Amino acid sequence: MAKILSPVLFLFLFLFSPEGFAITAEGGTDKVAVSLITDSETVNPEQDTEVLVRLKMRNGWHTFWSNPGDAGLANRIKWRLPEGYAADEPVLSRPRKFVVDGLAQYGYDDVAYLRTKIKPQPEKTSVAAGSVKFSADVSWLACKDVCVPETIRLDFSLPVADTPAETSVKWKKELASAMPCFSKKTDWKAFYETIDGNRLLINIDGSGFDFSEDIKKILFIPLQKDIIANTAPQKAGYDGKGRLSLEIPLESDVFDVLSGVLLLEIPDGDTGYELTLSPGKNLSVFEPVGSERRGLWLIILMAFAGGLILNLMPCIFPILTLKVISLAQSPYNKHKARVESLLYFLGVVFSFFLIATVLIALRSAGEQVGWGFQLQSPIFVGIMIVVFSLIFLMLLDIVKLHNPFAGRAGRISFRQQKINAFMTGFFAVLIASPCTGPFMGIAIGYTLAKPVYVYYPVFLALSVGYALPFTLAGLFPRFIHRFLPRPGRWMDILKKIFAVPVFLTAVWLFWVLFSQVNAVRNNKAEVLWEAYDKAAVNQAVASGEKVLIDFTAKWCITCLANEKIALQSKKFEQLVRAQNIRLFKADWTGRSSDITQALAGYGRNSIPLYVYYDGTGKSYVILPQLLTPGVLEDYLK
Repeated sequence: MAKILSPVLFLFLFLFSPEGFAITAEGGTDKVAVSLITDSETVNPEQDTEVLVRLKMRNGWHTFWSNPGDAGLANRIKWRLPEGYAADEPVLSRPRKFVVDGLAQYGYDDVAYLRTKIKPQPEKTSVAAGSVKFSADVSWLACKDVCVPETIRLDFSLPVADTPAETSVKWKKELASAMPCFSKKTDWKAFYETIDGNRLLINIDGSGFDFSEDIKKILFIPLQKDIIANTAPQKAGYDGKGRLSLEIPLESDVFDVLSGVLLLEIPDGDTGYELTLSPGKNLSVFEPVGSERRGLWLIILMAFAGGLILNLMPCIFPILTLKVISLAQSPYNKHKARVESLLYFLGVVFSFFLIATVLIALRSAGEQVGWGFQLQSPIFVGIMIVVFSLIFLMLLDIVKLHNPFAGRAGRISFRQQKINAFMTGFFAVLIASPCTGPFMGIAIGYTLAKPVYVYYPVFLALSVGYALPFTLAGLFPRFIHRFLPRPGRWMDILKKIFAVPVFLTAVWLFWVLFSQVNAVRNNKAEVLWEAYDKAAVNQAVASGEKVLIDFTAKWCITCLANEKIALQSKKFEQLVRAQNIRLFKADWTGRSSDITQALAGYGRNSIPLYVYYDGTGKSYVILPQLLTPGVLEDYLK
């Protein structure tokens, strides 16, 4: 009886359904409900059949996209088809990014769609009449507090017809609901370039598309796994003419093809666009999108403050202080004082711009260099040892150098005074540049991969901050004179006191040179530290260990001060052992492309830099550049 009723019921539904008949199948679990619908009620041996599978997540569970991110398994469909039929690879609806326990994941916490086509192959199709049975195994990984892999089988049959299959009204309604969830196809041209092996730079020509401030967030997700650092922020830039740039930290720069989706968060609802990217060269970095434009002014202010702080470096502070006192107590000539001060200012600016230009040229040529690169050269360090040794002897009045510019009366012409002022500014930068104080590291790191119109303003602010104190002292020496006693024996005593830090600077430089020549590390109290190794760090982070990375060098005064004050303290050692923190030291004393790339991955090209992973995932925090035991205790919890 059932065999008789089934065809009758099928014929009744086919003839009297007001919407036309579309095959549906349903199933699911307590975590995910699954529905399947076809585009028509029949199958034609010469016509494709479209199928849409909908997964509806229940009670806070979520599933995953093609690229699940740091953890997870993609939603999948496996077909069991009769002979003569084949199914295309399914297209998954657009995902969203969410972070669970420090892991970035791409998937769905509401509804997900899989759309595919079943294609008959007439020369192989053996069923000429009757119906064709299809089966689909739909599988997913449902995650909430725990993750549970699940699979259900959906079976359905389609009658074979020799007339063209008509699209049902029900399918059209279902597809209309699903389509906004899929990424849109575009004719946008997109290119990618890897920078220093650890950053991905993307340029997209959006054909006039307005990537304006109405877009709250822009995110690129590749189809392939393990290419980008999923937890790291992506920097978006826009030229106002439809061209977008994206800077993304890389997990790996080894990939053959690159494709994915560009997700845009807008007030009216999220949307996405399919992208297939081609390799490119010399790609552009545009101004930050939206509110990030204000970030450049903050960076410029930080660079200015960092320049001011550079004056306090022990290798430069004594020399500039004595120079200021000398200016204040010499016979005052307003015109000459102002000219010399301005020439000192120009010397500083020129020196900073020269170093910045050399950095740009070397990085464009593929060299792995960063701020303070000149002190990675033993030749340069050797020259500085000679210079500081001479300054030390001159401060003690042991050596007096004859000035070749002086005339018979022993006086220096104003023309030569101007040259001296300019060169004082120029060489003052070379001495102070190895170190970065508070604010300066972030400002210099911001210039990575930035165009010239962003790069040079930051360095200009840095040079102005560095030159300003001495320039003001030269412009207004009488103001300083009010706070100084009359010239006398105290000046000789002060010179000898200031000779001490200059001597220590020469000794420090000799130690740097010795370390570079012998390539031997000083392992004092370093039982806890391991030499930096990217693979070891990644493995430790992936296994949930707490990790602290110290980017340092023997020519970095701030680094050495932090080691003495904080990193070699008993309190730090106790903290490390109690928290079971794994320590890595990245020594940048000599040239190291691996360390330069690692710095760039954290958005820096200068030291000191302290990076801490708290054991909960790939997210990290950057510690302040000035460390104390109290600061370490606040961060390493």
